Amino acid sequence: MSVRVLFFSPAGTTAAAFLFAVAAAAFSGAEEAPNALRIWSDVPAQSFDAGWNVPADDVPAGKGWEPEGYPVGNGRIGATALENPARERVALNEITLWSGGENAAGNCSGYAYGPTAGNDAFGSYQPFADLLVEAAKLDGNAAENFVRFLSLSEGVAGASFSARGVNYEREVFASAPQDVVAVVWRASERGKIGARLALSPHHSARLAARGNRLTLTGTLANGMRFAAALAVVADGGTLRARGGSAVVPVSYVGGGDAMRAAFDRTKLPEISVENADAMVVLVAMRTDFSRGSGEKRRGPDPAREAEATVAAAERFVRAHGAGALREGSVAAHRAFFDRCSVDFGESDPARAALPTALRLKAYAKDPRDPDFEETLFQFGRYLLISSSRGPLPANLQGLWNDKVHAPWASDYHNNINLQEAYWAAETTNLSECHLPLLDFIAGTAPASRAMTQKQFGKSRRSWTTRISQNPWGWGGWTMWNVPVNAWFALHMWEHFLFTQDKEFLRKRAYPMMKDACLFWEDHLKELGENGAGFSTSDAGADLAQLAGVPAGTLVPPGGWSHEWGPVEDGVAHDCQLVRGLFGNTAAAAEILGVDAAWAKNLRRKRARIAPDKISKNGYLQEWMIDRPDMVRGHRHTSHLFAVFPGSEISPRRTPELAAAAKKSLDLRGNSGDSRRSWTWPWRAALRARLKDGEKAHEMLAGFAAHNLLPNLLATHPPFQADGNFSYPAAVAEMLMQSHEDGIELLPAPCSAWKSGSVRGLKARGNVTVDFAWENGRVTRCALFSPQPREVRLTFNGKTETRATTLPPPVENARATAR
Repeated sequence: MSVRVLFFSPAGTTAAAFLFAVAAAAFSGAEEAPNALRIWSDVPAQSFDAGWNVPADDVPAGKGWEPEGYPVGNGRIGATALENPARERVALNEITLWSGGENAAGNCSGYAYGPTAGNDAFGSYQPFADLLVEAAKLDGNAAENFVRFLSLSEGVAGASFSARGVNYEREVFASAPQDVVAVVWRASERGKIGARLALSPHHSARLAARGNRLTLTGTLANGMRFAAALAVVADGGTLRARGGSAVVPVSYVGGGDAMRAAFDRTKLPEISVENADAMVVLVAMRTDFSRGSGEKRRGPDPAREAEATVAAAERFVRAHGAGALREGSVAAHRAFFDRCSVDFGESDPARAALPTALRLKAYAKDPRDPDFEETLFQFGRYLLISSSRGPLPANLQGLWNDKVHAPWASDYHNNINLQEAYWAAETTNLSECHLPLLDFIAGTAPASRAMTQKQFGKSRRSWTTRISQNPWGWGGWTMWNVPVNAWFALHMWEHFLFTQDKEFLRKRAYPMMKDACLFWEDHLKELGENGAGFSTSDAGADLAQLAGVPAGTLVPPGGWSHEWGPVEDGVAHDCQLVRGLFGNTAAAAEILGVDAAWAKNLRRKRARIAPDKISKNGYLQEWMIDRPDMVRGHRHTSHLFAVFPGSEISPRRTPELAAAAKKSLDLRGNSGDSRRSWTWPWRAALRARLKDGEKAHEMLAGFAAHNLLPNLLATHPPFQADGNFSYPAAVAEMLMQSHEDGIELLPAPCSAWKSGSVRGLKARGNVTVDFAWENGRVTRCALFSPQPREVRLTFNGKTETRATTLPPPVENARATAR
């Protein structure tokens, strides 16, 4: 890597102190040692906003924001960098910028979304603006040694190239300490930085250019106010603001997800920089988002907050230098990223030297590339770190979106997608990144409760919700996901199991879990002997199969095994979730020493819930009534929830059910009826829990071969991040499992990772695990926990008791820094 030095010096130093060194090929695959922590390309991006450069309609097929952009984020704000020697597009996002609102029509059953959705519509996640930077006197065709990159370990995107004997470097990052997106340009010779800068809006807004500031303020149709403040700090040269202040009305052209903003681009105010030695651009973004209804949905003035944030960041840069800004951003990112790493062996050097897009193509033909698999593992963690440290959880696209009419509203789909995004949070040592989801569950409960009582009656205790939710918790798609409260409760419980935080259990997890149990105590349906009272929408259902069902059996009524089949009582997925909820909540009550009588009764009810059934053909049934013609091919594996992410079915404790689950998975096929990015990692995790490491690895390889874009973002299609998020979760399940009263190392080994090591995986019980293996056998292991304890450890076919030790000093230091 090239040497990084401060190029903005503290006030009062001489111009000579601004000198810095830049290597001509700082980020090139040829000059830099290959590693598993970098995504890169030697082809300039070709996605640019209409008007200034290339019209959006003229972007070549296979190019554009989705396959070319490199994402950065600090958990609340983010950007997608699209680098070209002659210009740069930085697509900006702020995770709370949403159209829509309470969506009262039809008890929140309207899924209308887009940029003009008001309070009476579901709405959708909105792009904030584009920062357009056009380089002065730089011809992209004359550039040499061009490389654009994303450093996963640093949280920095950028580019390097040379032109007319001058070396240029650019970087984009989202600083958590300063809460700004930063864009840095520098050159190896003085006076070589020149640019025009503008903010291109996606919504009607007032834009202004004054001094070194660009500002953008507007209000969406739902009343949400949004604002951005941009500051340019140039090292030498001349800076000018042009265009004053202008209201820029935006209309929309195109339909559906192809919709885009249209406006008079000649009105865009801009800032120009001429003959500078270097330049840093700081962008602060805010909305007045607040959970609640009516006036409670409005927070502080976003324009005032954005200006205060960017002013503080500017003062920091002028006092300490842009290098210190970068250093602080990288340190904050690495405090999360560095906690966990994997090593699956060395890749062929020729393969490792390929640009990422070519390496992906090679992997699809021959998946023997362990370094590349390490990249995919860390990329999933990187995206979660970058999009889940703010006021909202990661959505279908994390926090990155450039469409005013995003696919599926870029919403919170809770029948798999939202939960799958968080499967890796605990196991790969990112527990804090789980908290935005847990906050969302608690924060949206009032909206869900209101919808639930309207749907099921005002006497109904507690709440559930629809399959799709907006950030205030209001529903959208017509279907209800009735057992989702039990699935949300599992996330609360798992956070406690991994952290052992009894205060969290007492104050947050247990109240939510108990509340969900109250709903199901009211909602469960009691069947008579031989299933008397059973209900189904399938007129041809063979009800004779219910012979032998004992009187008093409890079933969740009117379930739907996502996303197919009849609406029917006793769906396996629903029964598994509610059994898990009752068992976990009773265990929580025992830990806390509360509600003993109620918990005892809860366990009795759990025992009466319809059990899993094995068909006469040996597979796990999806419904109480077997449907042999519906066992193959579907993309969902809902009836295998008890294998993963649940834990009721396992080869050790329930071998017959595990064998039946495996047969069901075999019949389902590799990816189901369509290749969806989220299906592969789920199947990989299921295979891992069933101790089939070879098949698990095959699923991971299929995901990369069929569902990754050239920048490694997952495609559904279109782009959807849940497959990226869940890839490291599946890998973690192959390497270590801790859901069965102890820790098992290499429960699902595969020949592709014959030898290797892992550092920083997290097990339930708040135990951090480092270990290595050779030829499929564990050779060394270390266990750490804040309070030393004894752990039941299984590896190499034997089980023993091991004592944990305190975390190593570096982990203690990082924990203190957090």
